[in-house]
Amino acid sequence: MTRVLVTSILLVVWHGLFAYTKTTVPVITMERTVCYGTCPIYTLTIFDDGKVVYDGKEFVKKKGRVESKITKQQLNELIAEFTKIDYFNLKSNPDCPEEWTDNPSAITSLSWQGKNQTIRHYHGCKGSQVLEDLTKLENKIDETVNSAQWIR
Repeated sequence: MTRVLVTSILLVVWHGLFAYTKTTVPVITMERTVCYGTCPIYTLTIFDDGKVVYDGKEFVKKKGRVESKITKQQLNELIAEFTKIDYFNLKSNPDCPEEWTDNPSAITSLSWQGKNQTIRHYHGCKGSQVLEDLTKLENKIDETVNSAQWIR
């Protein structure tokens, strides 16, 4: 009888632990890549609950993984910035009217409302509004998660 009671309690507790586990999904990612020099190399992942995961690789103050959090309002404001530049309709590799060598790239992605888009923005490309808009978006992501605390 005791064994049945203990087993029943354990099953209820075990089920309760997994019944309330919420799965978070990545919404926004950004990777800053290598350049010919000492450009910071890191990735940021922002989840639907506001969790932020930073992973510093090279030329950063903090190497490795750090977790942080932004508010739901901040997440919505970032998504609005993506929407403002019509992110889902941009080319995954934007046209490059003027190119300089040895610069880093920023690779951003947005997964939202059943849509997914990834854009590789080479920072040696200049000369179009789309490229300027992407730079502003990337800087806004850094600013919102305060990545400077881990980079500089």
